[in-house]
Amino acid sequence: MRYPFIIWILLYLNPLPAFTQCAAPISGFPYQESFELTNGGWVTGGNASSWAWGVPAKSVISVAGDGQRCWMAGGLNPGTNYNDGEASFLQSPCFDFSNLIYPWLQFKVFWETEYQWDGASLQYSVDNGLSWRTAGGVNDRTDCLNRNWFNTAAIGTLGTMGTNTQGWTGNGQANSGSCRGGNGSRGWVLAGKTLPMLAGETSVIFRFVFGAGTTCNNYDGFAIDSVWIGEAPPNQASFRYECDTNRTIRFFNTSPLCPQNFRWEFDDPLSPFGNTSTLENPVHQYLRPGSYTVTFTIDGPGNAPSTTTRDIIIADAEVTQINPASCETNTGGSLGVSVTGAGNTALSYTWNTNPPQQGPLASGLAAGNYNVSITGSGICAAAASGTVSLDDNCRDLLFPSGFTPNGDGRNDFFGPLGSAAAVTAYRLRIYNRWGEQVFYSTNPAEKWNGRIRGIYPDTGIYAWYCEYRLPGKSLQSKKGTLTLIR
Repeated sequence: MRYPFIIWILLYLNPLPAFTQCAAPISGFPYQESFELTNGGWVTGGNASSWAWGVPAKSVISVAGDGQRCWMAGGLNPGTNYNDGEASFLQSPCFDFSNLIYPWLQFKVFWETEYQWDGASLQYSVDNGLSWRTAGGVNDRTDCLNRNWFNTAAIGTLGTMGTNTQGWTGNGQANSGSCRGGNGSRGWVLAGKTLPMLAGETSVIFRFVFGAGTTCNNYDGFAIDSVWIGEAPPNQASFRYECDTNRTIRFFNTSPLCPQNFRWEFDDPLSPFGNTSTLENPVHQYLRPGSYTVTFTIDGPGNAPSTTTRDIIIADAEVTQINPASCETNTGGSLGVSVTGAGNTALSYTWNTNPPQQGPLASGLAAGNYNVSITGSGICAAAASGTVSLDDNCRDLLFPSGFTPNGDGRNDFFGPLGSAAAVTAYRLRIYNRWGEQVFYSTNPAEKWNGRIRGIYPDTGIYAWYCEYRLPGKSLQSKKGTLTLIR
């Protein structure tokens, strides 16, 4: 609340005493204090201190953070409040952080004070309490290790406890007259802070400082419980990756906790696209196929760094035609695939033939385009395509001079012989002796069965005319006569 000038003068003339508690500092970690059996050796002091240890039973702060007991500025019982002009503190035992590399502090906190005027902060000392510094700031990063820290940059009554006035302030009530409401914790919350500046210090003392003015002090106060001090959990670097086309890999950080800094080394020093990245989820295109060891290092926020490596195999594939398809049957083509960059990795091959073929060789193929996918343990799947061409050394079409459509299974049909499967632009016409067309087809596989309007005619002579095109050649035509024998 508003702080009278006279209280500032009194505090200036009567400074808070320094504590020398570091004759036998606590050096075993993690330190855990729930304040259930004792007050934990924490001491109070300052001006008009209202700090009390015990079971809270007030209207808002009615239970401890854990168990039954906690420390609280503002008293524990209904009808008690923090004091006018209070400038008090709750001070911890002394700690020896010699063996702490990444100190981390956690505690449960509940604040219910007039917003911006009354509130609390956390300070530390490394010189037996001769000087104090505020731990952190209101704009510090919030993450998995640092959370629920100061919520206000300037609390009006904290100036007497140090020049920094950042801290926790506010309540769960609405404004009431001149008393400012809002921004309270509305319950116990877990606050955490990494303290890298205290690593290796031999005489560390913490204190919660609390300040209040002279009006609007009928709020429950400020409480802390379940203090934990120890080594911050270390980072555990991990990542996954996805293979894209053209030897491009997408990397994704999957590390637990909340690292702040990232460094990737792709093991690709000749790449024009760079060999390192500081992005959390980078993309890298490799210059050529091969086996690469990717190194991923993370650090922050105030905990141990971590490095992990993974081997990535990037394969390239190339398909080559071994044999073209037969010009006469459009079958018998074959393709082979060669893989580079996979080393001695066992590979699996799948061709999109019908049915699918396995292995590095696909055979018995018609002319056309084919794809193959190559997979293996730990490699980026490769894919390639190739084309089976049609043998252009085709024989010409041949036509018999007669046939006997009597159903005996021999010479029952008239049609082209030779490279019929390879022709295009095919047209076959057959005429009787009066010039009437008795058969027509554009399909070289379709042959005349000798019937005319469903009836077998008598023995006779017929004329035929055929147009067609063979691969790599111009349109050709042939004509002749045939004898239908009955």
